[in-house]
Amino acid sequence: AAERPEPPAGSVMADIPGGGPGPGSVRARLTVLPVAGPLGPVHRIAAERTADLLAVVLLRTRQEEELAARGRGDFLTDLAEGRIEASDAPAQARVLGFRPGADGPLLPVVMRLVEDPRPLAGGGESWAALAHALHEELAAVGVPVLLGVRLPEGRVPLLAGLRGTTERGAVAERIAAALRAGVERA
Repeated sequence: AAERPEPPAGSVMADIPGGGPGPGSVRARLTVLPVAGPLGPVHRIAAERTADLLAVVLLRTRQEEELAARGRGDFLTDLAEGRIEASDAPAQARVLGFRPGADGPLLPVVMRLVEDPRPLAGGGESWAALAHALHEELAAVGVPVLLGVRLPEGRVPLLAGLRGTTERGAVAERIAAALRAGVERA
């Protein structure tokens, strides 16, 4: 466990809760520095209240991302299983944020967690963290990707837009590496 650092002289520090399991988990620390004069007791109260508000905002953002990732996962599963008309799919994918660019081929990928997915099943925050880490890793791949999660099956479906069929193997390898790195980070 990381010890709480000493704030700079004359400043006030407040913990932003919610960085993990347990009541004492810290996501970040807010530091208020004196600018025009020394800080007073009101500044400590303001910092603590601001830290609590930031915790709520960050939690809400995580919950929204989890719901969005589930929606994208449902769309990709429905698409793969033929429950979406081919003519409707491009418009629905654009609404979900998929911008493949040209009319190049698509590369569907499904990652199934080989480890026991139950630790993630009960915690939407864990799935949100996984989806976020995977999205960041895949952004580095340099191809448009639509990423979702499927909680019941412990799967992460995604669709990548390619420029041409010749890059399929190389992009698939880069996506696999990004997925492994994202899971390790999450």
